Amino acid sequence: MLAHNKSGWTLLEYLKVSEDDIGAFENVTGAFAVISVNGEYLIGFNSWRQQWEFPAGGIELGETARDAAIRELYEETHQRQTDLEFKGLFKIKDSRGTIKYQAVFYGTMPALAPFSHIAEDEMDKIRLWDLKEDIGYVDECDLKIVELVTGNMKITSNTFSVDTSSSL
Repeated sequence: MLAHNKSGWTLLEYLKVSEDDIGAFENVTGAFAVISVNGEYLIGFNSWRQQWEFPAGGIELGETARDAAIRELYEETHQRQTDLEFKGLFKIKDSRGTIKYQAVFYGTMPALAPFSHIAEDEMDKIRLWDLKEDIGYVDECDLKIVELVTGNMKITSNTFSVDTSSSL
């Protein structure tokens, strides 16, 4: 187990596979967009769950994981970035015990575009975060995913585990 969040989701494993291999996995249901701006990471405050989260969401019918990451990034944060690098899949267990996979993409931007909250937005506000400052509750699974795809990890074969000897 890599992480567990208050919603009952458990992050089980980080699989370093190619984007072409996504089809070999059953139940790839979501995609993340991890965005770095000058060494800090784009994060949004989810007003529905009252927590900070990284842009992510479900893959819609007929959509690729990459398309979902790009769409969710825009829908949740109003940021446009299509130049994303596939970083792998995360195996998770949801609160009902269902095993799912989440695709993770990484990209950089020189600066953030303006964010103007509208009523149907999931995110109330966005900001850049250095992964260290105390900003309040950050989803534990999201945080672990970002730590792993941005380099704070110990490599063991094709799966990854967290190096707990270093602090954030």
